[in-house]
Order: sequence, then structure tokens, then C-alpha cells
Amino acid sequence: MRLIVTIIFLLWIVLWATFSLVLLGITALIDILLGHKERTLTLRTSYLVARVVYLTCPMWRVKVEGKENLTEGKPYVITANHQSFFDIPLMFFIPNNRGFNFVSKIEVRKIPAIGWILGLRDDIVIRRGTASAATCVMDEGTKHLQGGTSVVIFPEGTRSKDNKVHLFKDGAFKLARANNVGIVPCVIVGTRGLLTKQGAATRTLTLRILPPIEAEQVQQFASARELAQHVQALTAENFEDIQSQKA
Repeated sequence: MRLIVTIIFLLWIVLWATFSLVLLGITALIDILLGHKERTLTLRTSYLVARVVYLTCPMWRVKVEGKENLTEGKPYVITANHQSFFDIPLMFFIPNNRGFNFVSKIEVRKIPAIGWILGLRDDIVIRRGTASAATCVMDEGTKHLQGGTSVVIFPEGTRSKDNKVHLFKDGAFKLARANNVGIVPCVIVGTRGLLTKQGAATRTLTLRILPPIEAEQVQQFASARELAQHVQALTAENFEDIQSQKA
């Protein structure tokens, strides 16, 4: 029965993704015609579109902790640990009335519908392992932050394969320091292994938003590496805390 429900859900998501692509194509065109450099309408609309992935699945429940820690309308560099592709729609449960842009690898842009949607949102695309990746994050990230839009980065750079929080790379933290903005660390638990051969796993997915490290605090760290280590430690500590509560 669970497998049948999962198949129906996945077919529904394919239809929803097709509709979303058309809808966001229209909003992106409106943003361009109105001269919205940050594609404000498209970013706000994608908030509603992405949440449907979780809200319409009967086996999944989303729990968001720490909403009060985020000041709406204020640009931040938002970080999170990375467990699976499903982390992307989960991040849309972060309260933010201006929206945000993701930093994602170019392979994601090649996925039908999903990649096209990211393109319509004007998300930041990088080629991992190339010299230009860091420059792209700095240049494009600065453009969005100065336009008042937050930037979401998964500092591990790839998905964790052992359900642990791994080394955070420096890019997100260099970006925050260069633009004198705060960092909002987020912790994701539960997205790994959501789909199995038996169907969708029945699970509560947790997104914990930690108190921001404001711009003044960011600048007090001696280097981006030291800041990255600090945020990684906070993330790992809260990851283990959430895991222990679920046990």
C-alpha cells in the first residue's frame, strides 16, 4: 500500500513540477519586464511552490524550530548541512519575505524541470572543483546580498553519505565577511533515505534555525576558516541533539 501511495505522490509531483515551471516562467518574465533585478516575484512564488513537495505527502511531516531567530527582510548567508536532494525544498520552510538564492552545482541545472526552475530563480551555479567556482560564489553572491536577497549555501559541498556533519568549506564564510552580513546556521535532520524501494519513509523532518551570527560577530573571527569551524561545530552539536530526541 505504501508503495502505491508513493507512486501516486511521485506522479502528482511530476505534474506539479510541470505546472510550477510554467508559473515561474510567467513570474520571471514579469520580474524582467518590471526591472526586478532580484526576481522578487519569482522567489516569493517559488516559496509556495516548493513547500507542496512536503505538504502533500501523507508520510512526511515538517517540523521547523527557531523561526524567531530570523529577521525577515534582512539579507544573510544561510548555511545548512547536506543530507539529500530533499534538503532543497525543505529550506523553503525558512521564513523570509524576500526569498533567497541557492548556490548549487551545475549538475542540478541539468535535471529536467528542477534545473529549469533554478534557472528561472536566477540561482547561483558553480562547477565544483574548478578555479572559477569560488569566484562565481563571491561575485554572484555579492550581487544578490547587495540586492537585499539572502544566499543559501551547503558548506559541506556535497551530500553526507554517513549521516554525519562533515568539514565545512570556507566559501560561505568568505562571502559573509566580504559583504559584512550575518550568518544563519540551519540544521537538517531526516531527509536522508526518504525514498526507498518499499516507498516513501514515514518520517518527521526537522529544520532547526539557529540564532544568527550577526555581521559584527562575523568580523570578530580571525579568518573565514575559523568561522567555518565554529559554524560546523554548532551545526554538528545541534544535529546530534535533534538525533538524540528522535531516538
